[in-house]
Amino acid sequence: MGNVLEESLYKKQAKRFEKIADGSREFSGAYCGSSILGVSIFGIVENYARKKEIALEILRYPFKDEELWAVTFVKKGTIFLCVNSELAICKQIFAVAHELYHIRCFVEGIDTDTLRTGSVLESKVVDEAAMTQEDLEANAFAGLLLMPDGLMREQVALYGIDGMNIKVDDILTLMESFALPYKAVVLRLFEGQIIKEMKADELLKNDTAYVQQRVELTGKAKQWQMSSVGTEYFGSLLDNLEFNSENKLLTESREEADRRFLEEIRAGFYQKG
Repeated sequence: MGNVLEESLYKKQAKRFEKIADGSREFSGAYCGSSILGVSIFGIVENYARKKEIALEILRYPFKDEELWAVTFVKKGTIFLCVNSELAICKQIFAVAHELYHIRCFVEGIDTDTLRTGSVLESKVVDEAAMTQEDLEANAFAGLLLMPDGLMREQVALYGIDGMNIKVDDILTLMESFALPYKAVVLRLFEGQIIKEMKADELLKNDTAYVQQRVELTGKAKQWQMSSVGTEYFGSLLDNLEFNSENKLLTESREEADRRFLEEIRAGFYQKG
């Protein structure tokens, strides 16, 4: 299942990982609270944008490409976060948290280059190796934000999970709780020193087909393996267009142009496949 451990920030840059962990805790205190986030990560990004008074649009649409998780870019002062709704929901959740790190770097002036040129999150960045330092940090940030140490240890204790004898089905139990992909959960357990590297390697040797088979047999985490196709959303773009149209606030030519723009976005997503 890839070199998730060796290519993690935790293994490659331990001191930087601790800095990201501190930043994740600080961010949680300011914008998230103390509960498990899961799908509420979408609202967390919006809350961050609201508090920072920045324009943000979250778009969810099937890209017709399972390797492409999310795209984030800045256009005319607005940050657009586009998420592939054809992915399993757990992957969408991780993708949003990953892209949130890029957004935060841009908004807070830590590094503005990534979003200026456009951030593209592909599966290999999560499952194999990050392409840039910021992607490496974004992966760590996403895991820490979505599965923080305190809540992780709490869930492990509640379910009586033994780190020395942990099984795939135990990972599924935590996937159910945190709405995260298999690899992300294993990596966080290793980062949190709940399991040793040898055990993490052993767990990561289980391929996707076997993990999915266990999901089907046990029913654990199954809800997070579904896509959200059918719930496409274009942020406020379509909402604003319909409002302006109903209240006759647009000229015919402007309304036609705006509808063409939305159709171009839809077509663009399909072309990515």
